Amino acid sequence: MGDVLDQILFSKQNKRYHEIEDIAQTVSTLYSGSLMTRDGVFNTIRNYGRKNEQPIQILRYPFNDDELWAFTFLKGGTIFICINTGLSLCKQFFATAHEFYHIYCFCEDQDLNAIRNGSILKGKTVDSVTTDQEEIEANAFAGLLLMPSKAVRDQIALLGINEKHISLDDVVILMDVFAIPYKACVLRLYECGIVSAGKARELYETEWNEVLAKIKLTGRAKRWQLDGSGTEQFGTLLEDFLYNCEDENLVSTRERGDREFISSLKERFHLDVEGT
Repeated sequence: MGDVLDQILFSKQNKRYHEIEDIAQTVSTLYSGSLMTRDGVFNTIRNYGRKNEQPIQILRYPFNDDELWAFTFLKGGTIFICINTGLSLCKQFFATAHEFYHIYCFCEDQDLNAIRNGSILKGKTVDSVTTDQEEIEANAFAGLLLMPSKAVRDQIALLGINEKHISLDDVVILMDVFAIPYKACVLRLYECGIVSAGKARELYETEWNEVLAKIKLTGRAKRWQLDGSGTEQFGTLLEDFLYNCEDENLVSTRERGDREFISSLKERFHLDVEGT
Protein backbone atom coordinates (compact mmCIF):
# COMPACT_ATOMS: atom_id res chain seq x y z
CA MET A 1 0.00 0.00 0.00
CA GLY A 2 2.88 2.35 0.71
CA ASP A 3 3.87 2.28 -2.92
CA VAL A 4 0.31 2.94 -4.12
CA LEU A 5 -0.15 5.83 -1.72
CA ASP A 6 3.16 7.35 -2.77
CA GLN A 7 2.49 6.92 -6.49
CA ILE A 8 -0.94 8.50 -6.83
CA LEU A 9 -1.04 11.91 -8.50
CA PHE A 10 -1.98 13.66 -5.25
CA SER A 11 1.32 12.56 -3.68
CA LYS A 12 3.62 12.71 -6.69
CA GLN A 13 2.45 15.91 -8.41
CA ASN A 14 0.13 17.83 -6.14
CA LYS A 15 -0.05 20.86 -8.42
CA ARG A 16 -1.12 18.69 -11.35
CA TYR A 17 -3.62 16.93 -9.11
CA HIS A 18 -5.36 20.24 -8.41
CA GLU A 19 -5.34 21.05 -12.12
CA ILE A 20 -7.11 17.73 -12.77
CA GLU A 21 -9.53 18.58 -9.97
CA ASP A 22 -10.41 21.82 -11.78
CA ILE A 23 -10.99 19.86 -14.99
CA ALA A 24 -13.26 17.39 -13.19
CA GLN A 25 -15.26 20.23 -11.64
CA THR A 26 -15.65 21.93 -15.02
CA VAL A 27 -16.74 18.71 -16.69
CA SER A 28 -19.25 18.04 -13.91
CA THR A 29 -20.70 21.55 -14.14
CA LEU A 30 -20.95 21.70 -17.94
CA TYR A 31 -21.93 18.14 -18.79
CA SER A 32 -23.39 16.48 -15.69
CA GLY A 33 -25.08 19.14 -13.59
CA SER A 34 -24.88 16.98 -10.47
CA LEU A 35 -22.23 16.30 -7.85
CA MET A 36 -23.58 12.74 -7.54
CA THR A 37 -22.47 11.36 -10.89
CA ARG A 38 -22.78 7.61 -10.24
CA ASP A 39 -24.47 5.90 -13.24
CA GLY A 40 -24.96 9.36 -14.77
CA VAL A 41 -21.35 9.12 -15.99
CA PHE A 42 -22.61 7.53 -19.22
CA ASN A 43 -24.90 10.47 -19.98
CA THR A 44 -22.14 12.89 -18.98
CA ILE A 45 -19.90 11.44 -21.70
CA ARG A 46 -22.71 11.46 -24.26
CA ASN A 47 -23.49 15.08 -23.39
CA TYR A 48 -19.80 16.00 -23.70
CA GLY A 49 -19.64 14.43 -27.15
CA ARG A 50 -22.87 16.09 -28.29
CA LYS A 51 -21.88 19.57 -27.13
CA ASN A 52 -18.41 19.27 -28.63
CA GLU A 53 -19.67 17.68 -31.87
CA GLN A 54 -17.51 14.61 -31.29
CA PRO A 55 -19.17 11.29 -32.15
CA ILE A 56 -18.86 8.99 -29.13
CA GLN A 57 -20.33 5.51 -28.91
CA ILE A 58 -20.63 3.76 -25.54
CA LEU A 59 -20.77 -0.01 -25.82
CA ARG A 60 -21.44 -2.15 -22.74
CA TYR A 61 -21.14 -5.93 -22.84
CA PRO A 62 -19.37 -8.72 -20.89
CA PHE A 63 -15.77 -9.46 -21.83
CA ASN A 64 -15.53 -12.66 -19.74
CA ASP A 65 -12.32 -11.26 -18.27
CA ASP A 66 -12.43 -9.75 -14.77
CA GLU A 67 -9.03 -8.08 -15.29
CA LEU A 68 -10.14 -6.17 -18.41
CA TRP A 69 -12.25 -3.23 -17.28
CA ALA A 70 -12.60 -1.13 -20.43
CA PHE A 71 -10.97 -0.05 -23.66
CA THR A 72 -11.34 2.94 -25.96
CA PHE A 73 -10.38 3.43 -29.58
CA LEU A 74 -10.90 5.76 -32.53
CA LYS A 75 -12.36 4.44 -35.77
CA GLY A 76 -13.71 6.38 -38.72
CA GLY A 77 -13.80 9.62 -36.74
CA THR A 78 -15.90 8.07 -33.97
CA ILE A 79 -14.62 7.34 -30.46
CA PHE A 80 -15.77 3.98 -29.12
CA ILE A 81 -15.62 3.28 -25.39
CA CYS A 82 -16.29 -0.33 -24.42
CA ILE A 83 -17.15 -1.23 -20.82
CA ASN A 84 -17.08 -4.70 -19.31
CA THR A 85 -20.56 -5.41 -17.88
CA GLY A 86 -19.16 -8.50 -16.20
CA LEU A 87 -17.77 -6.15 -13.54
CA SER A 88 -19.64 -4.72 -10.57
CA LEU A 89 -21.53 -1.54 -11.40
CA CYS A 90 -19.23 0.68 -9.32
CA LYS A 91 -16.20 -0.63 -11.23
CA GLN A 92 -17.99 0.06 -14.50
CA PHE A 93 -18.62 3.65 -13.43
CA PHE A 94 -14.98 4.11 -12.42
CA ALA A 95 -13.73 2.54 -15.65
CA THR A 96 -15.99 4.81 -17.68
CA ALA A 97 -14.83 7.94 -15.82
CA HIS A 98 -11.20 6.83 -16.27
CA GLU A 99 -11.62 6.38 -20.01
CA PHE A 100 -13.49 9.69 -20.16
CA TYR A 101 -10.26 11.42 -19.18
CA HIS A 102 -8.45 9.91 -22.17
CA ILE A 103 -11.31 11.07 -24.41
CA TYR A 104 -11.16 14.54 -22.88
CA CYS A 105 -7.41 14.79 -23.49
CA PHE A 106 -7.90 13.76 -27.10
CA CYS A 107 -10.80 16.11 -27.80
CA GLU A 108 -9.13 19.05 -26.07
CA ASP A 109 -5.88 18.41 -27.98
CA GLN A 110 -3.98 17.83 -24.76
CA ASP A 111 -2.87 14.40 -25.91
CA LEU A 112 -3.27 12.66 -29.26
CA ASN A 113 -1.75 9.29 -28.49
CA ALA A 114 -3.90 7.38 -25.99
CA ILE A 115 -7.07 7.35 -28.10
CA ARG A 116 -5.35 7.07 -31.47
CA ASN A 117 -3.31 4.10 -30.26
CA GLY A 118 -6.17 2.65 -28.25
CA SER A 119 -6.55 2.79 -24.47
CA ILE A 120 -6.93 -0.38 -22.40
CA LEU A 121 -7.82 -0.23 -18.72
CA LYS A 122 -6.98 -3.26 -16.60
CA GLY A 123 -7.70 -3.79 -12.94
CA LYS A 124 -4.07 -3.54 -11.90
CA THR A 125 -3.92 -0.01 -13.35
CA VAL A 126 -6.52 1.03 -10.77
CA ASP A 127 -5.50 -1.08 -7.77
CA SER A 128 -1.70 -1.07 -7.98
CA VAL A 129 1.20 1.14 -9.05
CA THR A 130 1.29 2.47 -12.61
CA THR A 131 4.05 4.67 -14.02
CA ASP A 132 2.18 5.94 -17.07
CA GLN A 133 1.49 9.64 -16.56
CA GLU A 134 -1.84 9.76 -18.36
CA GLU A 135 -3.08 6.64 -16.55
CA ILE A 136 -2.17 8.19 -13.20
CA GLU A 137 -4.04 11.36 -14.17
CA ALA A 138 -7.02 9.34 -15.44
CA ASN A 139 -7.28 7.53 -12.09
CA ALA A 140 -7.23 10.85 -10.27
CA PHE A 141 -9.84 12.31 -12.64
CA ALA A 142 -12.17 9.32 -12.19
CA GLY A 143 -12.03 9.62 -8.40
CA LEU A 144 -12.55 13.38 -8.49
CA LEU A 145 -15.47 13.17 -10.93
CA LEU A 146 -17.27 10.41 -9.04
CA MET A 147 -16.45 11.62 -5.53
CA PRO A 148 -15.88 15.42 -5.56
CA SER A 149 -14.11 16.90 -2.55
CA LYS A 150 -16.92 19.29 -1.61
CA ALA A 151 -19.53 16.54 -1.86
CA VAL A 152 -17.38 14.31 0.36
CA ARG A 153 -17.30 16.85 3.16
CA ASP A 154 -20.98 17.71 2.70
CA GLN A 155 -21.98 14.05 2.98
CA ILE A 156 -19.74 13.40 5.98
CA ALA A 157 -21.40 16.32 7.77
CA LEU A 158 -24.88 15.25 6.66
CA LEU A 159 -24.38 11.64 7.73
CA GLY A 160 -22.75 12.56 11.03
CA ILE A 161 -19.55 10.64 10.30
CA ASN A 162 -16.76 11.35 12.76
CA GLU A 163 -13.73 12.41 10.68
CA LYS A 164 -11.36 11.59 13.55
CA HIS A 165 -12.47 7.97 13.70
CA ILE A 166 -13.23 6.80 10.15
CA SER A 167 -14.09 3.10 10.20
CA LEU A 168 -14.79 0.41 7.62
CA ASP A 169 -18.50 1.04 8.19
CA ASP A 170 -18.02 4.70 7.25
CA VAL A 171 -16.18 3.81 4.04
CA VAL A 172 -18.98 1.43 3.06
CA ILE A 173 -21.54 4.18 3.70
CA LEU A 174 -19.62 6.53 1.39
CA MET A 175 -19.29 3.78 -1.21
CA ASP A 176 -23.06 3.58 -1.18
CA VAL A 177 -23.43 7.34 -1.59
CA PHE A 178 -20.92 7.77 -4.40
CA ALA A 179 -21.06 4.35 -6.12
CA ILE A 180 -17.29 4.08 -6.17
CA PRO A 181 -15.03 1.01 -5.62
CA TYR A 182 -13.68 0.45 -2.12
CA LYS A 183 -10.00 1.21 -2.74
CA ALA A 184 -10.82 4.30 -4.82
CA CYS A 185 -13.02 5.53 -1.95
CA VAL A 186 -10.18 5.10 0.57
CA LEU A 187 -7.78 7.03 -1.68
CA ARG A 188 -10.29 9.86 -2.05
CA LEU A 189 -10.63 10.11 1.74
CA TYR A 190 -6.84 10.43 1.95
CA GLU A 191 -6.73 13.03 -0.83
CA CYS A 192 -9.45 15.04 0.91
CA GLY A 193 -7.47 15.04 4.15
CA ILE A 194 -10.16 13.04 5.95
CA VAL A 195 -7.83 10.19 6.89
CA SER A 196 -4.09 10.12 7.55
CA ALA A 197 -1.62 8.13 5.48
CA GLY A 198 -1.47 5.53 8.24
CA LYS A 199 -5.25 5.14 8.41
CA ALA A 200 -5.47 5.04 4.62
CA ARG A 201 -2.95 2.18 4.55
CA GLU A 202 -4.90 0.31 7.21
CA LEU A 203 -8.18 0.66 5.35
CA TYR A 204 -6.65 0.01 1.93
CA GLU A 205 -5.12 -3.27 3.08
CA THR A 206 -8.43 -4.58 4.44
CA GLU A 207 -9.25 -7.90 2.78
CA TRP A 208 -12.06 -7.67 0.23
CA ASN A 209 -13.90 -10.55 1.92
CA GLU A 210 -14.14 -8.43 5.06
CA VAL A 211 -15.45 -5.46 3.09
CA LEU A 212 -17.96 -7.65 1.26
CA ALA A 213 -19.14 -9.18 4.52
CA LYS A 214 -19.81 -5.67 5.86
CA ILE A 215 -21.70 -4.77 2.69
CA LYS A 216 -23.87 -7.88 2.97
CA LEU A 217 -24.50 -7.28 6.67
CA THR A 218 -25.52 -3.63 6.32
CA GLY A 219 -26.94 -3.67 2.79
CA ARG A 220 -24.96 -0.50 2.12
CA ALA A 221 -23.36 -0.24 -1.35
CA LYS A 222 -24.80 -3.66 -2.21
CA ARG A 223 -26.60 -2.31 -5.27
CA TRP A 224 -23.31 -1.09 -6.72
CA GLN A 225 -21.60 -4.48 -6.27
CA LEU A 226 -24.02 -6.21 -8.63
CA ASP A 227 -22.70 -7.11 -12.06
CA GLY A 228 -24.04 -5.43 -15.16
CA SER A 229 -26.23 -8.27 -16.43
CA GLY A 230 -29.17 -6.67 -18.19
CA THR A 231 -27.43 -3.31 -18.72
CA GLU A 232 -25.75 -4.21 -22.01
CA GLN A 233 -25.94 -1.50 -24.65
CA PHE A 234 -24.76 -1.37 -28.24
CA GLY A 235 -24.74 2.33 -28.99
CA THR A 236 -26.78 3.33 -32.01
CA LEU A 237 -26.46 -0.04 -33.73
CA LEU A 238 -30.21 -0.60 -34.08
CA GLU A 239 -30.89 3.05 -34.92
CA ASP A 240 -28.27 3.03 -37.68
CA PHE A 241 -29.59 -0.27 -39.02
CA LEU A 242 -33.19 0.98 -39.25
CA TYR A 243 -32.01 4.21 -40.88
CA ASN A 244 -30.09 2.28 -43.53
CA CYS A 245 -33.08 0.01 -44.15
CA GLU A 246 -35.50 2.91 -44.57
CA ASP A 247 -33.14 4.68 -46.97
CA GLU A 248 -32.48 1.42 -48.83
CA ASN A 249 -28.74 1.76 -48.29
CA LEU A 250 -28.23 -1.98 -47.82
CA VAL A 251 -28.34 -4.81 -50.32
CA SER A 252 -30.76 -7.57 -49.34
CA THR A 253 -28.03 -9.99 -48.22
CA ARG A 254 -26.39 -7.33 -46.03
CA GLU A 255 -29.73 -6.32 -44.52
CA ARG A 256 -30.59 -9.95 -43.77
CA GLY A 257 -27.18 -10.57 -42.22
CA ASP A 258 -27.34 -7.43 -40.06
CA ARG A 259 -30.85 -8.29 -38.91
CA GLU A 260 -29.78 -11.80 -37.90
CA PHE A 261 -26.76 -10.39 -36.05
CA ILE A 262 -28.88 -7.92 -34.09
CA SER A 263 -31.41 -10.64 -33.29
CA SER A 264 -28.63 -12.86 -31.97
CA LEU A 265 -27.39 -10.02 -29.72
CA LYS A 266 -30.91 -9.41 -28.41
CA GLU A 267 -31.38 -13.11 -27.68
CA ARG A 268 -27.96 -13.47 -26.02
CA PHE A 269 -28.38 -10.47 -23.73
CA HIS A 270 -32.18 -10.69 -23.29
CA LEU A 271 -32.74 -7.26 -24.83
CA ASP A 272 -35.99 -5.76 -26.04
CA VAL A 273 -35.98 -3.80 -29.26
CA GLU A 274 -36.18 -0.52 -27.35
CA GLY A 275 -33.31 -1.55 -25.05
CA THR A 276 -30.91 -2.39 -27.85
